[in-house]
Amino acid sequence: MNTSNEDPLKKYFGVLGQAKTYKNFIYLLLAFPLGLTYFIFLVVGFSLGLSLIIIWVGLLILAILFPAIWLLIKFERIQAIYLLDESIPPMSLPGEPEESLLQRTKSFFANPVTWKGLLYLFLKFPIGITQFILLVTGLSIVFALIFAPFAFPWVNVSFGFWEIDSLAEAIGVSVVGLLILPAVLHAFNFIAVLNGKLAKIMLGQGNKPAKSENSIVSLNNINENDSSMIESFEPTE
Repeated sequence: MNTSNEDPLKKYFGVLGQAKTYKNFIYLLLAFPLGLTYFIFLVVGFSLGLSLIIIWVGLLILAILFPAIWLLIKFERIQAIYLLDESIPPMSLPGEPEESLLQRTKSFFANPVTWKGLLYLFLKFPIGITQFILLVTGLSIVFALIFAPFAFPWVNVSFGFWEIDSLAEAIGVSVVGLLILPAVLHAFNFIAVLNGKLAKIMLGQGNKPAKSENSIVSLNNINENDSSMIESFEPTE
């Protein structure tokens, strides 16, 4: 289907009826409280762990902290997959079942997702603040316009350079707000897409393992095809 011929008005206003729009909005709305929680947890955890490491208590704190960090990274990955519909590679390569605890610990700290994910959790706080400001500002302006006719009789509605002093003006402003609302939601969706791309980079191993696996499968298929071709040319007795 050629989507280039889609009605622009339908594409513009269709964002209001898309479930993805509201999933993206939930993700963006959760970014600030989660980012704040992560920041406090990580700062307190690392501060206590590193400062008390001289009396060995810090080692215990860090031993609890890093598995908790891994769970938070996994939680963020699940959010990006189910709320942003982003395809994210696995967090780690499959290991051997008989690996010892020491080998698993080495693999954990050698895994780039451990450190990329930790950086992502720290970045979640400033990113969440920025997104929360954009959400609140955008929605405040739009809903102030939309509900201007209802607030007009009791509240002095003013936009700095323009003060509404009649019901007709308030209705006109409300229509403008309704027309602007899809544009604001499109902007939120764009921000969510950027979040998804960042999550894909920071919370996954990358596509190399999948590509190598596919290449092995393709090579096996080629070998099987070659064998069948050779058999077909063998002389029959």
